Amino acid sequence: MTRIRANCPSCGDIDLRPQDIALHVVRSEAGEVAAGSSYTFACPACTGHIVKPADERIARLLATGGVPVNITSDDAHGTPAPHPAHPEDPPTGPAFGYDDLLDLHLLLQRDDWFVTLATAQPRRR
Repeated sequence: MTRIRANCPSCGDIDLRPQDIALHVVRSEAGEVAAGSSYTFACPACTGHIVKPADERIARLLATGGVPVNITSDDAHGTPAPHPAHPEDPPTGPAFGYDDLLDLHLLLQRDDWFVTLATAQPRRR
């Protein structure tokens, strides 16, 4: 299980699980982490509610550690910012099934698999 080390102003260094932390990222128009981004957690020792600023480095470390990310834009309305596709936010559509897996396996056995995949049109079901 992933453990994330954080610092409580009262208790010092503590270990947290990803689900113990909430990461709020404010995206600028350029897509970068903007001012106002933060992460919060409840200290397991003193139960204090801790809020700390999150820059680009901290946001990346926490997100790759499994911390769920809440993203908004830095406009006045706080509307969700467009962001690239993420594994936790998959596109809609039919699930990848056993037949699809077998088709992919057979395709990867061919020498032209990359060209075939690069030029393929999405299948409608």
